Amino acid sequence: MIKKNEITRQKLFDGDEQECLKQIFEIENQKIKLIDFYNSPLRDLKKEIDNESFETIVRESELNIKNTFIEKYVSEEGLEVHYLKKNDVIYLFSYGEFQPGRYMLFLEGIYH
Repeated sequence: MIKKNEITRQKLFDGDEQECLKQIFEIENQKIKLIDFYNSPLRDLKKEIDNESFETIVRESELNIKNTFIEKYVSEEGLEVHYLKKNDVIYLFSYGEFQPGRYMLFLEGIYH
């Protein structure tokens, strides 16, 4: 059974992509960089957890799905959602170019 941590959605970064690549974010005593989850779109999490848990994450995080050529989950700003699985904890992040040259990174949720 998957359970969401009671954290509020947080903006972690807003600015130039090169600056974001240099940042180290400390979340629940874990040091996390953009490159740790950048190549892990949320759709790939389906291969690692059961379908019911995956659907719970999508519903509780209020994510939207875009069925383009490749299935994509997006946040309320339209940023693609990625995940990081570390020590049986799943961290959800949304990241992308919000405006030309302006990148944003949000912590969307943490699941145990």
